[in-house]
Amino acid sequence: MDINEELVWFNKNVEKPHVHGSKIRAKLKKWSSLSDEQKYQLKQIIPEYKKWKGLNDQLRGYSESILKKRVKLLNDYKNKIEKANFSAQSKFHPSVIEEFLYYLFRDLVSDLNEKAKEEGKKGGYESSTILLGGTTAYSNLYFAPRNLMDFTRTPSMRINMKDQDFAIYRTISIRADGEQSVINIPVVSIECKTYLDKTMLEGSIATAEKIKNGNPHCLFLVVTEWYDVSLDVDPAYSRIDQIYVLRKGKRKNKIKHPIDTGVVLDLFEFVKHHLERDWCDIEQKLIKEGKIL
Repeated sequence: MDINEELVWFNKNVEKPHVHGSKIRAKLKKWSSLSDEQKYQLKQIIPEYKKWKGLNDQLRGYSESILKKRVKLLNDYKNKIEKANFSAQSKFHPSVIEEFLYYLFRDLVSDLNEKAKEEGKKGGYESSTILLGGTTAYSNLYFAPRNLMDFTRTPSMRINMKDQDFAIYRTISIRADGEQSVINIPVVSIECKTYLDKTMLEGSIATAEKIKNGNPHCLFLVVTEWYDVSLDVDPAYSRIDQIYVLRKGKRKNKIKHPIDTGVVLDLFEFVKHHLERDWCDIEQKLIKEGKIL
């Protein structure tokens, strides 16, 4: 394998949404520092990644049959790379799910952007583009001048941001007096895990609280392959909207289940419904249901 040729291919074909491909490219750039075992594994992984990406790029749409094909491709690829031994800090394995989510929702978001563009033309305004992929998401805004005199000069706007593995979001510009900042507002925010334990769950609960303080209408999900939290712990009262366990089990199970098509289909429909429904229509809730919340 010619490392320079592979880098040329990855630089040409791997963009920001291809999170897993970017991880492979980063390792190629550090080829000389890899162990012999890691070099061997990478040589096996690269052609499999190219195949996985190429087949996903060929699939278009989000019919049930297309989504099932994407899940099959994901399982095939995951099986090929499961023995890859890279540090947990590199997030090599979780990045597969992050890139899969891009393939899963790419065409839906594209169609919604086209719909927004058409409605903008009819309404005489220019619609903003909805983006998807990993991002730094807005969580809250506050003002922190040093003293009263400083406050009379500038509001000293401060913005807290939170890294998100995958989001569907739009970019907006906010201004306070002469201060201006560009922020990313998510309407769907997803944390991706290979497995979820109690400490990770607590972190996700805290993140959900922060993200929803910034946008209460944001859907916050956790997508994990395995669920390693004690079954006595109930996250139902957190601000996490749903936790999807792709393999429907725990890591310690003797039987290793494949990523479940039904779980992925439910995830897709849940997000699609959220993107297409009205987020706030109190009048309709009052008239139709007699319930406000």
